[in-house]
This record gives sequence, C-alpha cells and structure tokens, in this order.
Amino acid sequence: MKRLSGAGLVGWLAIALLLFCRVCAAADERSGLPLTAQESAHIADPAWRQQTEAIAQSDFNALPDMPRVGPGRLKTYYLYAEVAPWLVAPGVTQQAWTYDGTVPGPTIHVHQGDRVRVILINRLPEPTTIHWHGLEVDADMDGVPGMSQDAVAPGQSFVYEFTASSPGTYIYHTHFDDLNQLDRGLYGAVVVDPPKPEPFDHDYLMVLSSWRILSDAENYFSINGKSYPLTKPFLVRSGQNIRIREINISGTEFHTMHLHGHRFQVIAMDGQPVPIAARQTMVTLLIGPGETRDIAFVANAKPGTWMFHCHVLDHLMNGSVGPGGLITAVQYENAPNRLVSMASQDSMAAAAGGGGDEDGPAAGGPPMSPITVYILGAIAGLTIFFGLPFAALRRVSPKGIAFLNAIAIGILFFLLFDILRQASNPVESALHDVALGAPRGAFFGLLAVYLAGLGAGLLSLVFLSRPMLAKSGAGAPPALALATMIAAGIGLHNFSEGLAIGQSAATGAIQLALLLIIGFGLHNMTEGFGIAAPLAASGGTNVRTIVRLGLIGGGPTFLGTIVGYRFVSPVLSVLFLSLAAGAIIYVISEMTKAGAKIGFKELATFGVFLGFAAGLGTDLILSAAGA
Repeated sequence: MKRLSGAGLVGWLAIALLLFCRVCAAADERSGLPLTAQESAHIADPAWRQQTEAIAQSDFNALPDMPRVGPGRLKTYYLYAEVAPWLVAPGVTQQAWTYDGTVPGPTIHVHQGDRVRVILINRLPEPTTIHWHGLEVDADMDGVPGMSQDAVAPGQSFVYEFTASSPGTYIYHTHFDDLNQLDRGLYGAVVVDPPKPEPFDHDYLMVLSSWRILSDAENYFSINGKSYPLTKPFLVRSGQNIRIREINISGTEFHTMHLHGHRFQVIAMDGQPVPIAARQTMVTLLIGPGETRDIAFVANAKPGTWMFHCHVLDHLMNGSVGPGGLITAVQYENAPNRLVSMASQDSMAAAAGGGGDEDGPAAGGPPMSPITVYILGAIAGLTIFFGLPFAALRRVSPKGIAFLNAIAIGILFFLLFDILRQASNPVESALHDVALGAPRGAFFGLLAVYLAGLGAGLLSLVFLSRPMLAKSGAGAPPALALATMIAAGIGLHNFSEGLAIGQSAATGAIQLALLLIIGFGLHNMTEGFGIAAPLAASGGTNVRTIVRLGLIGGGPTFLGTIVGYRFVSPVLSVLFLSLAAGAIIYVISEMTKAGAKIGFKELATFGVFLGFAAGLGTDLILSAAGA
C-alpha cells in the first residue's frame, strides 16, 4: 500500500475541510440566519420584550386600522411566540398562543422592495415555525419543518429574511402542529404597499379566525381576535371609498361574509390585483381557509349601523349561544352606533333536531309535559317485572339451578362493564377538557366521586351482609338477601337510566326519549332475571317478595326520570353509577361462590356466556336508540 505524499495529504485535508464547511453551511441554512450582537442583546433583555409587547398591544388597539409603514428600507420585527391570556368573548378567556401577546399578531406593514427581517423567539412549550403565506421567499425561509428548516425548539430563536417583492395582502402563521397551534392564535397579516397604491379613504384589516374552546371542533369565531359583541366596527363617512382586506386563517372553516346595505367589488385575490374589467359586484363573499380577498365599496347607504357578518349561521355563535362570532358592522360616523344592541335584543341557540354533539343531545321541540314524563318513567321502571316471575319457579333441578345462577352472573358481568363505562365517560370528558385548557377542579372532583362511590357501594354491602351471614350460619347470604342486594345495585344503575330519559324529555328530544324507554325496558327485563335467579335456585318465592324486589330494582328508574326532567348533574350520574358498580362487584363475588358449590362447570360457563350475550343484545338496542 502506497503512502500518501505530503502534497497528497494536504489535498485530502483540504477536501475534508471543504466538505465540513459545506455541511456546516447546510446546517446554518436550516437554523436560520445568524443574529447580530445587538439582536442577541435585545433578546436577552426583558425590557426589550416588554417594549415589543407594548407596541404590539398599541397596534392591536388600533385595529381595524393598520399601523403606518416604518422608515428605512430594512424593517426588523421581533416576534415572541408566547402563551398569554386572551379574552375571546365575554366571560371566555383563553390561554392563547400569541405573537407578542396579541391575537392576531402584529401586522407587518411594509413597502414593496423593503427588506424584511423577522426574529422569532420561541417561548412556547413546544416547537414552532413561521410560514410566509403567499410571499415570495427562498426555500430555506418558507417555515416548513423538515423541508425548509428545523423546527424552532422552546427557548430558541430563528431569523427569517426576505424582500417584499410583490404588493398585496398576505399572511404569516405557524406551520408546526398546525391544527393545534393555528386555532390557538399563531397568525398575523402581512401587507405590502405598491409604490402608487389605489387611493382609499380607509384601508382596513379583517382577520377571520377560529378557536377550539373545550371542543375538538372550531366552535368560536373571531374578527381581529374578538368574537361579537367584542368586535369593532369599520368607521366610514358618507361618500368615502373604503377598502377592507379580508383574511381567512380559520383552520377548517369557510366563511361567507355578507355586507348589508352596500355592494362591493373584489379588487385583489390572494395578494394579486383583479383587473378592473374582471371585477364583479357582490354582497356576499366566499373565502376559504388560507385565502385573502381585498374588497372595495363606496359608503353610499343611508347613515346607520350596517351589519357585516358571516352567513354560515353557526359562525354567529359563541359556543352554543348567540349572537356572537363573526359579526361586526360598517358604522357611519354621524349615526348612532348600535353594533352591540343586537346582543341584548336577539338570541340564538344550537339548531334543533338531528341528533347531538359534544355538549349532549340536541333539542327536537318543546319539552314533554311533566305528567307524560312521569307516566313513561314509571312504565320504563315496571318492565323489570317481566323478568321477575322466574323467581316463582319451584323444584328446579341442580343443573337448572347452576344454569340460572350462571346466566344471572353473566348478566351482572355485562351490567358491571356497562356501568363502569358509563360512569367513566364524564370523568374522561372532564380530563379531555383539561387538555383543552379547562380548570382541573372538575376532573379531580368527578374522579373523587367515582372512587368514593365505588368504594361505598362495595363496602356497604360487605358490612350489611354480616348480620345475614351470622343469622343463616352459612358461608354465603340467603337467597332472598342476595336477590335484595342485586335489586339494590340494579336500582342504583336504573336511577341513572331515568336521568337520561328525563333529560331527553326536558330538552324536547321526544323521539329519543321514547326510544330510550323502549331500550331501557328491554334492558330491565334481563336485569329482572338477574334478580330472580337466586330465588328460583332456592325453591321459589311469593308474589309479595317479587313486588318488593321489583320496586327496589325498577322504582329508581321512575325517580331518576323525575330528577333528570328537572336538572342534569354529571356528579349525580357518576355517584349513582359508581355506587351500583361497587354493589354489583360484591354480588358477583357471592354468586360465583355459590355457583362453585353447585358444580356443573361446563354448563355454568355456557350460562355466563349466554347471560353476557343477553345483556349485550339489549345494550345494542339502547345504542341504536341513541343512548
């Protein structure tokens, strides 16, 4: 093997150094441009951050007017991506993800040909980037993680720089974890003025955006960061020429913006001017997510307050009530301002019929009368008696006793599974709300009720059964005592079923209420068999006992219907379901002991399966009913 000469070694070292420099250069491209010494000092200075936020707040307060274009050809902006409280609607404050503490972030207003330098400082709990939507930038400035840069980690910064070469209305926004970060507030407008702009008396900005407030879907909508009635009007005088730059930065929603009393023309689309010959006169504009539209009109209507709103009607809601959301007005300066008057003189509610949403079943009309509700609740509770006659069976063979006992265990196993699932739903929903920004108190409160109810239901039967065991002298409770325990556990569960019936009737969802009654009735029949099985295995019982057990197991359905018709409480529902679960756990253990003593293992196993299948079948009917 030949040794390298001195010259050859130097050559190889030069190649290696060149490759190293290229790798470093590529890494630098993905990590942004370097900060100057002054910029580094500013980032480290808390006073500079406070000053930046104060300027941003001042610019926000001026909206829908835009800030003036600053002096010089190099425009430098500091954007602190940070969490800050933000009042979206009256009484609704979000921990928003903001640029410099405002939503939308500061408007970047520059002249065509200006050099724009933006320093992003990430103070968020996760990485982020900025995408320059519609602007002509280099690939390494485009803000797409993985494609054009590495995402900016918490505590890090990134310098973007580009020339504002094309005049128009554009957007800047996060491009990391978009569905989450965008609807939390990480967006702003970029306006590039041409050397000779069209003359307008007012050049306004309208940023349309959405929020997910304790919801997986966009359920609050804002204009320049605020939902009606916190929105601000567009002030005009008679005869003025008005331009409004509309931006839709909602994550998923299209908007149809309708202006009362005026006709307008779209003069620019996505930053590009529309030729005069191609301009269309309109009163309603469809604008999709990520689109910008500049409209122009003459203030030639009779002076007053002229509504300007989205015509997608659920976008006029704050959650499930309205008016709210995307409502503002063109307000003539010499006329009384009545923008907020609509909030006290109009009312909107979630649309009726067609099912429910994450807030519960939708209303379908006027509520049922109380007498009708009470009668139907009583019918649902009395259906438990269809399964109870099995308790009167006499002279059942040992095989029959084993089979009946096993079927009852199977029914109770399914009932336990079903009850725990229902009791967990409000707890899991509260935990999900915490992830969306709700206070933790509701979740921990429901969790405490869940665990306390489960423990109380289990331990109460343990202590109550002690006198029965001592009296019988056996290792298991007498058949009547066991049947009574089963009836008590089922009764607690049926109270929660009654709550569902009462709630549906009260909200006017009559079809749902009737289906629930039918479904719960079939469900109660199998529960009645579960109560009857221990008595049938012991040689039967009399009618009086059957009636008493039916009232213990089915009566709470009627009581729950009355309570549910008056008010709905997740705490109450979780409490009764968890009490029922605890009681049924104890009963299953006692019945399993009794079954082991009887024998016929194979037959009993099939009986457990059959009982579970019967419970599942009636539950599927409930699901089909919409419960």
